[in-house]
This record gives sequence, C-alpha cells and structure tokens, in this order.
Amino acid sequence: MSNRTVTNTLTRSLLTLALAGAASGTAWAQLTPPISPKTRETPLPPAVTLPAPAEIPEELRERSLTAADAARIALRQHNTVAAARASITQLEGRTRQARASLKPTLSVGAGYTRSDQFLSGSSRSSGPSGSVSTSTGMQASVSLRQLLFDRNHSRDLVRQAEAQEDAAERTLARTEADLVLQVKQAFYTYVQNMRLVQIHETNLRNQQQHLAQAQARLQAGVGLPLDVVRAEAAVSEATLNLQVARNNASTARVSLALLMGIDPRTPIEVAESEEPAPPAEDLESLVQLAIAQRPELGQAEATRAAAIHALDAARSTDAPTVAATAGVAARGVSTPPLNLFLSVGIQVQWSPFDGGVKDGRVQEAQASIQAAEAQLEGTRRTIIADVSQAYLNLRTAEQRVVTADAGIANAEEALRLATGRYNAGLGTFLDVLDAQAALLTARTQRVNAEVAVAQARAALARAIGTPLDEE
Repeated sequence: MSNRTVTNTLTRSLLTLALAGAASGTAWAQLTPPISPKTRETPLPPAVTLPAPAEIPEELRERSLTAADAARIALRQHNTVAAARASITQLEGRTRQARASLKPTLSVGAGYTRSDQFLSGSSRSSGPSGSVSTSTGMQASVSLRQLLFDRNHSRDLVRQAEAQEDAAERTLARTEADLVLQVKQAFYTYVQNMRLVQIHETNLRNQQQHLAQAQARLQAGVGLPLDVVRAEAAVSEATLNLQVARNNASTARVSLALLMGIDPRTPIEVAESEEPAPPAEDLESLVQLAIAQRPELGQAEATRAAAIHALDAARSTDAPTVAATAGVAARGVSTPPLNLFLSVGIQVQWSPFDGGVKDGRVQEAQASIQAAEAQLEGTRRTIIADVSQAYLNLRTAEQRVVTADAGIANAEEALRLATGRYNAGLGTFLDVLDAQAALLTARTQRVNAEVAVAQARAALARAIGTPLDEE
C-alpha cells in the first residue's frame, strides 16, 4: 500500500470520527437542558443633570455655540478682562495727572475776616470797664501759574506714564488672548467628552447585543453559561464607563461656562467647530509672525521704554524749576471789595543739595532698565519656545488622526471576524469581547486625536499672536 493511500484512509477515518462526535455532542446537547447562570441585570440610571439657573443669556437660548462664539462671550463677561481694562483706565488717570504739570494752573480764592480788638477791661465783654474795636474785611484773588523750565523733568514723567499706559494696553491684549485660548481648550474638551459619551452609548448597545447573542446560543444548547456571565460583566463595565463619561461631560460644561463668565449651571449646546489651519507651514515663518504680533513682546518693550523715561526724569530731579505767575487780588470792607491789586512774577526753585535723593532715583531707574531688558530677552525666547511646542503638538496630533483611522478600520474588521467565528462555533466568546474592547479603544483614540488637532491649532494661533478678529 502506498503512502498516499494510507494518508487518504487516515483522513477518512478522522472525518468519520469527527462527524460522529459532532452528532453525539449535538444529541447530548439536545438531551441535556441548558444551565441557567446566576447573573444580575445591570440597570442604566438616568444621566445626572444640573438645574438651570433662573436667567439664561439670550444668546444661549436654543442656540448651539461654536468655539468662536464662546470666546466672544468670554471677552465680554469674564472678570479678568474687566480688571485689565480697569488698569488701563487707572493708568490713563495717572497720565492726565502727569500732563497737568505742563499746563497752566488757575487758582481762585475768597474770604471774609472779622477782627475784634479789646482795648481795656474785661476780655469777654464790652461792659463799663472796657471797649471793643471791631473791623471786617473781604478779600478775593485769582492766580495763574505756568511752568517754563525744569530741564524736561515733567515731560519725562509724562512719557513714562504714557509708556506704562501702553504696557497696560498690551497686557489687556495678552489677557484676552490667554482667555480665548483657555475658552477654546475648554470648549473642545467639552466636545471631546460629549463625543465620548456617544461612543460609550454605542459600546453599551453592542455589549447588550453580545449578551443577547450569548443567551440565545445558551438556550439553543450550543453556548456556554460562562459566555453569558462574561457578557453580563461586559454590560456592567460598559454601563459604568458610560456613567463616568456623562459625568466628565457635565463637569467639562461647568468649566467652560465658568471661563465664559456665565453661571456655571447654564446649559450649553455646542456646534461643530473647526480651527483654521496655520498661516504658514514652516516653523521659521511662524516664529517671525509671533515676534511681530505677540502682545507680550510689545508689553516688554513698553516696560523698557517706561524705565528709560524714568531714568531721564531721575537725572533731572535736582534741576531748577522756573515758572511764570500772575494774579489779581481784591481787598476791602465792602462786598465786593473795591481795592484791586495786580501781580506778575517769575518763580525760581532749586535744591542743589538733596541728600542723595537724585542718586538713589537714578540707581533705581538703571536697575529697572536692566530688569526690563532681561524680561524682554526672556519674553523673546519664551515666544520662540511657545511656537515650537505648539508646532510639534499640531504635527503630532495630525499624525495621531491618521494612525487612529487605521486603528478603527482594523478593530472593526477584527470584531467582524471574531463575531463570525463565534457564530460558526469556531471561536470563543472571549475573542468577541476582546475585539469589542479594542474597537472601543480605537474609537476613543480617534476622538482624542481629532480634538487634539483642534486644540493644537488654537494653541498655535495663540503662540503666533493671531489677532482676535481674524480667528
């Protein structure tokens, strides 16, 4: 007998034994009732929600917000922007005070006097032992003063105040840009958590279908009780994950509302939003845009300019002051007084020895310039670092999207194959659960990657100093 004949004979024998075993197994399964596993159904509690406040802003009623809408609301409502604007108003007041020393000042005064002179006798009355002499008088005056010369000391103080005001305006721009980024990051985090809720809802439905499939196979006598128990455990885990995802979405909404400057309990519906692509692809162009546009750099330069003007003012602390004066005065006993006096003059004031006040102010101002220059250089390096990090994060996030898309396709195919093998009796139910978990992970990673792109683009726009009206 040849080897080929022996092989064919063995193959036929094995097939016969397999068919007989399958037939006997089926017959045994038909004779043996299925075992009912002791499992508990997992209930799905309703989502926990916050009661809405009594008043909801009109722009949030029955309207979905984009990231730009949320940023605009925050710029109007948030307290940090209001505080920065108040600082500008405060410094405008200081500038007006400094300019006042360069303008004419007008003073007006008026008064009435009465003088009683006790000639003799009692000092308390004009009785028989004494007499009182009383005189009255009216006086009024108007005086005008104009600074003529102080070696530009007052003008340097005005320039210092103007530079400080400019720095405050740049601080406001920086505060607004930071707030816009924070709002957009919170907005996309809320979008991310809302999408994860949808993914976990889909996962729960799929796990419930797997449970129904395992129960049906058990009732048909071709499944295992352990498969039903595993399916019920998977449903419990999916339910718990959905509850956690819902809570994360609710807390993300509270954080977004807080950054928008509205009541944190306010319900917010978000619309699909997409951040614009960066204006340039190469890093060097983005860095040059940032150097030209970032408000921090302008703030540091204005602070340095204010320190330079302060130094100029300190060097003229002991300069003589020359001012012109003119005045009109009237005195007399009548109302109005009839005796008029006119005065015109020049006032000179000089303190050649001040005990070291000038030297101290000069030293302080020089140190302020050094600190401002160090801050300016540090700000420039920080800007370059911000752009570089945002650029790297964006490119990495874009790569993650491509990888996540491939991961979803592979996970869906793995689940299809595992389910088909299980239905055909060739695979285990554990393979199905593993494939379903892998699909959940892949979909979660896809959402995270997509949101990371939007957040990275917003961060890059902030890093290069994109004007708010262009976002």
